[in-house]
Amino acid sequence: MLHFLTRTNKTAEVDIEANPFRPGFGQTPAILAGRGAVVDDFERALATAGSRARNVLISGARGTGKTVLLTEFESIAADNGWTTMILHTGASSLTEELRESIVDRLRANDPDAETSRLVGGGASGFTASREVVDHYAGERRPLGALLDRLAALCRDAGGGLLLMLDEIQSVDPEQLHEITQHVQDLVRHGLPIGFVAAGVRTGVDDLLDHDKTTFLRRAHRVELGSVPVSAAIETIRQTVADTTRSITPDAAVLAGDISRGYPYLIQLVGARAWESSGDADTIEREDVSRIRIEVIAEMIRNVHGPALRGLTRRKTDYLLAMVTDAGPSRVADIAERMGVTVKYQSVYRARLIEDELVRPAGTGLVEFALPYLREALLDRQSGGPLANADDDVRRPRRRS
Repeated sequence: MLHFLTRTNKTAEVDIEANPFRPGFGQTPAILAGRGAVVDDFERALATAGSRARNVLISGARGTGKTVLLTEFESIAADNGWTTMILHTGASSLTEELRESIVDRLRANDPDAETSRLVGGGASGFTASREVVDHYAGERRPLGALLDRLAALCRDAGGGLLLMLDEIQSVDPEQLHEITQHVQDLVRHGLPIGFVAAGVRTGVDDLLDHDKTTFLRRAHRVELGSVPVSAAIETIRQTVADTTRSITPDAAVLAGDISRGYPYLIQLVGARAWESSGDADTIEREDVSRIRIEVIAEMIRNVHGPALRGLTRRKTDYLLAMVTDAGPSRVADIAERMGVTVKYQSVYRARLIEDELVRPAGTGLVEFALPYLREALLDRQSGGPLANADDDVRRPRRRS
């Protein structure tokens, strides 16, 4: 069963003809294709005391919607009265950033953050002075105690505390261990606490191999990838249907096929088809057909270009050895084209699987893991006419 999650299009309240698709990385689309069940599970976990599903580890390749899902979780938490604290991997110290953020929250929300005491008075009793005491200044309280107090206040307000972290593969495992240990302590104390993190799959897998990431290994794992093309078609159709325009069935099917179910491409194809239709009331098949090359060019620039730029020569040779095959490649053929043994090619096969550029496609077979990677390699061989193409090559259709 396919699940769709629809979010209110705030922009549409101002301009109903605004493009409803959001192809930028990290931007939350109006409809999350195929992610409704994941979001429903998380919302149920927030309402269920002690649920392990409040701790979620999201992984996936670039463009599969990790940051988008984090944003959706944050919105769901807010709707359910939970307080969210977002940690940043770029901070020099993750634990210090968390401490400072908690102290700021406690100073603003803890009724016992400040007290006053009498420090002097006149002999007649008509004059007196009082001193305001800031209980979160001066001597540093342990991080665990601060978290405990904040989580208790969140509970008393009818919600809970959610910690969120993106790009988790970049975090110092020692600091991550300290924070997750405190989270486990709060769980044992029966306080409403959740921890949601996201990162690229290979980095997450490496992190989970660390001996101090036991907590993460027990978290609810969500692995993101492409969705069925049927889900992509329905997402595009429904997104347009929520506006004053419409899209013909064959145009929606073609758009879904071009996207190949890759979340970033679903939004990109939809956005470019919308622009291609100009001011027409209906998006036609021709509007979608004319933006195919442009979409592939944007995919090459924004996704494949950065991924291919840092590859070693031997990894690149491996990928180029696959280009001549219309479908999955035989590892024996790849080895022959590279001039190496099958055993030797397996080293680079494994490394490219870790890089999420290829994937197994059956016994003795591999295939490209991302849409249009073959086209990106061919474009690179020919000097990059697509990667270097002008961004604005569309000529929108106008009403006749």
